Amino acid sequence: MMSAVTIKRYDQLNADQWRRVAVTAKRHVKRITGQSSEIGIGQKYTAGRPTGRQLAIRVYLPQKCRRVAKTKRVPAHFEIRLKRSDGKFDRLRIRSDVESLGDYVPTGADVKLDDRTATTGFLLRWKTDDGEVRWGLATVAHLFDQTRLRIVSVRMNPTVTLRCRRLKTPPKREHLDLAVLEIVGDREEIEDKLRRCGLIESIDPPAIPLMSVRQVHRAVMGHRRGRTYPPDGDHAFTGEEVFPDGFQLGSRILDDCVRVGRCDVDTFCQGTSGSAWSISNQAACLQVGGKETDFREGIGQPFDLCLKWIRSSINAPVNVVAVW
Repeated sequence: MMSAVTIKRYDQLNADQWRRVAVTAKRHVKRITGQSSEIGIGQKYTAGRPTGRQLAIRVYLPQKCRRVAKTKRVPAHFEIRLKRSDGKFDRLRIRSDVESLGDYVPTGADVKLDDRTATTGFLLRWKTDDGEVRWGLATVAHLFDQTRLRIVSVRMNPTVTLRCRRLKTPPKREHLDLAVLEIVGDREEIEDKLRRCGLIESIDPPAIPLMSVRQVHRAVMGHRRGRTYPPDGDHAFTGEEVFPDGFQLGSRILDDCVRVGRCDVDTFCQGTSGSAWSISNQAACLQVGGKETDFREGIGQPFDLCLKWIRSSINAPVNVVAVW
């Protein structure tokens, strides 16, 4: 029997290989514990802190029990057979860690919708087929899960509020937590408000480049520093973990999510979903959730993934022109 190769670094495998590792690990966990799970790739945690630099397959179970029969325990290491392009197999050895999925929740200035709030941090601009300019904002879809209301108000600062209509929300099968709001009203008045907020200097601002999904994942696994921009001011974070085969948050399974942490208490608290994240000073993610014990950890989805869906749905070259 061939000896197992111990995987210690994220760059030892490519994105597709990590996805297949996650799929296989889910299958093993289901067979051992009888529970469905989500799989992340990151450092092992002890007493709430990362331990060492070696990677772990982090298993998120719906319920993490303190006492588990030996036959039902997730093993300390996974040994996974990974098929190569030549048809042969590599045997990989990766240590494990177990977390509770129930600790992570959707966390939907403020978008005001009845008694629910979320944040918006991406300003969008596009042109219709007849050349008319449209302005929009991006926030999270879970804000609208319990309502049919389409008109919302967005408080940009203490003196400026924008009236918006919900324009597009992807179906859950798209695995995105995204809602596109179109700013409604007289275009000149809208542009004047955006100038007063400091979001634009001209009516035709340049597009802001976004990190690709691959760049986001590599930056997070390199533990790069970043910042989140909720209404109460920006906060620093550190990249911690990627989810190669999706992550269940509330009623949605979301593609390509990442987890960040090492933050102040309540950095990712309720009402901050929809915040923009930057990593290494480049626009990167839309916040979709947080860990509700103290909200020091956040879940984000690469906005480049969201922007591709927006462009396809609106059928126009939509650009991000401000991030705050």
